[in-house]
Amino acid sequence: MAKTPLYIEGMHGLGDNIHQRAVLRQIMQTREVWLETSWPSVYHDLVGPDLHLLRRRVNLRTQTKNAQHEDALFERAAPAGIERMRVMYHGANVMATESKTVLEGMCTATGTSYADADYRLPIPCEWIQKAEAIFSKIGYTPDVAATKPLCVYRPLVARTEWRGSMARNANEIAYAHLFAYLRNHFFVLSVADLHPGAEWIVGPSLKADAELHHGELDFQTLAAVFREADLVFTSSGFAAILAPAVETPCISIVGGYEDGRAHDSGARFAPFLSIEPVTPCRCWTSACRQMCTKEIDMIPAVDEINAFTREYLGFEVLPMLGIVSDMYERAGPGHTINPPLAQPFRHPLYGLKA
Repeated sequence: MAKTPLYIEGMHGLGDNIHQRAVLRQIMQTREVWLETSWPSVYHDLVGPDLHLLRRRVNLRTQTKNAQHEDALFERAAPAGIERMRVMYHGANVMATESKTVLEGMCTATGTSYADADYRLPIPCEWIQKAEAIFSKIGYTPDVAATKPLCVYRPLVARTEWRGSMARNANEIAYAHLFAYLRNHFFVLSVADLHPGAEWIVGPSLKADAELHHGELDFQTLAAVFREADLVFTSSGFAAILAPAVETPCISIVGGYEDGRAHDSGARFAPFLSIEPVTPCRCWTSACRQMCTKEIDMIPAVDEINAFTREYLGFEVLPMLGIVSDMYERAGPGHTINPPLAQPFRHPLYGLKA
């Protein structure tokens, strides 16, 4: 029996599109779905008789660039006059759920089951080959990999398209100091899509082993790089969703806008550690007027990271061998911390110089 078609207006963000996989899997059991999206490859394994992709034209830089790159994967039109629904959630909706996660908020809003929600993303062999080509280019050779596991590092960024990006970022100094405990254990690849006047790094900028900061990775390669990584270190955002989706351990340092539970659904699929501020923010608005310090209680935070790396990565964190500020340089004009790492933190057990 033919399934009744359904037109779904999808969300904009990459993380939201990854979450939408869980919703679509359930809806597709009874409906033939026509989905508006800017991210076709996110649904590569679901596309078929029950899922068709339509380009959603938006005034968003990264989404438009990806949709243009993957234009051949879209169908051109849905059947006329079919039923429509919209995927969405809002802060009150999330906070009313038992788990307080974005995923449960999305499931509640769409009438799907959170208990059965699964957004894991399989990575095809050809995507892995694209990641391996990147590793060769940046010098992450098999010899290096034998001694240094790979960490994908997300710098804190702001963008003009969404004011919430600044509110969401972790405390810049705490973010730098917490990563200092991990730095020497990894080959660090810093990944971003910066553009003058549109998206930029805020706070200290890490001197990574390799930087891909200008959108060099299309989604397929990015997802495969995340899959091949041993750890993803990020603040809240798409990386905290993509890492569990490809079953890679993730440490997420939370800032404002949402509290530390927002992406905890990822712990179903991969080791996931969320560290939130002493006073968590639950405003869920990019227009928040509350002054959040985003202060992190550093001693328990380092202890949690140490327990996480010991259990899932096989080592304990060590103090930075040198001066923490040597790991970082200042960001661009107008987006600096002066001095970059003004207040050194020293853990009583592990130590740290700044």
